[in-house]
Amino acid sequence: MVHFTELRGNKVYDLKENCLGRLTDFVFVDGTKYAEITHLIYEDENKYRKKIPWAFVKEFMQDHKGNKTFISIHLNSPVDAITQFFMKDKEVLVGDILDKQVIDVDGVKIVRVNDVILGKVDSKFSIVAVSVGALSLMRRLGFEKITGLVSSKIKENIIPWKSVERLEPEVHDLHLKLQKNKIADLHPEDIADIMEDLTHTERILIFNSLNTQKAAKTLIKAGENVQDSMLKSFKIEKVKELLENIPHDQAADIISMMPKHKAEEILKSMRKETSAKIRKILDYYPESIGSIMKTEFIAIPEDYTSEKTIDLLRQLKPSSDKIYHLYVVNKDNHLIGVLSIRALLTADPKSNVVDFMKKQVVYARDTSTKETAARIMARYDLYLLPVVDKEGILRGIVKADDVLEGYIPKRLRREKFIPLKIKARQNGNSKKV
Repeated sequence: MVHFTELRGNKVYDLKENCLGRLTDFVFVDGTKYAEITHLIYEDENKYRKKIPWAFVKEFMQDHKGNKTFISIHLNSPVDAITQFFMKDKEVLVGDILDKQVIDVDGVKIVRVNDVILGKVDSKFSIVAVSVGALSLMRRLGFEKITGLVSSKIKENIIPWKSVERLEPEVHDLHLKLQKNKIADLHPEDIADIMEDLTHTERILIFNSLNTQKAAKTLIKAGENVQDSMLKSFKIEKVKELLENIPHDQAADIISMMPKHKAEEILKSMRKETSAKIRKILDYYPESIGSIMKTEFIAIPEDYTSEKTIDLLRQLKPSSDKIYHLYVVNKDNHLIGVLSIRALLTADPKSNVVDFMKKQVVYARDTSTKETAARIMARYDLYLLPVVDKEGILRGIVKADDVLEGYIPKRLRREKFIPLKIKARQNGNSKKV
């Protein structure tokens, strides 16, 4: 392994030991775990920058001058046998990473790169990691003696390349496509925390890389300053598209953050059915259960059989939280029972759902307070609570985590928790790392 700053500025020699100039940079192509170096760039005596394909690099050699050691680069061909190229404007360079802010996806934080670590991986010379700690900064500033003295006390802070997410607009889209959308794998709370430390342009960059659902959740979880800057920059059409493709309760949360005139303009531009459902949620006062309930749920008609219900689920392909419980309604949409998946799967295919549903249903009124929902769910140990209106019509469901969120102090909600990684042992067991 070698640090980029140890190589930059050192001499490049061809096969006949002619000094071509001094190394200024490397060109790389991004990848999932590593970034392969494709060319080296040197500056000749006339200050022209030229690049050479990495295939012409033979080896690195240590050169000693006084008390200092330099690493020179040696090629496998004479200069006249090498195809050289001039620099292109938009090539991705190792040097461009230095001093840039990047996201440490595993550590869920913003860091500044002090150095880049290069090494051989599968016979290819590649970027393998970045250094971000005090030790790499001192080394880069030339304090080698001090670095040696404190290295036993200060841990080298290295982030593997696979855990680095770059933020430059000109390379970000390419980086995401090649690198498995690492930011999108994070929890919305963590993405929201990261956005606090970014510029407005960088926030938009991250937001646009998320799918619609995660983008909405991230916006809801973000701080007020982030929400304000994001929503002000979005055009009506973009907000409309976002709101029409997320759950209505999330859409209502986002609409409630906006100035009334803009919110009304967006609601009028949306599909009437969607707009009506969002308006219904917005009509509830903020502390009511109706303001946090989800209006997407599965209601099974009372005349359905077990077989017909299972066929319906196959057609709908619902997410796991929507089939935790299924609710049975009569022809007027009144809630009359609840079905567990276990009861549904073990019932006779021809039996009617009313014959094996649970008839004693715990529920809450949509106008009741969130505190009421919390008490009910705690008393009966519920994950989901059905919500009905004054007529007994099923209007939505409330999840335990949505109720709980209102009772956790904001300082605790913003506290970061880094999940433990699990690494498999060779014998098939696992251990904490």
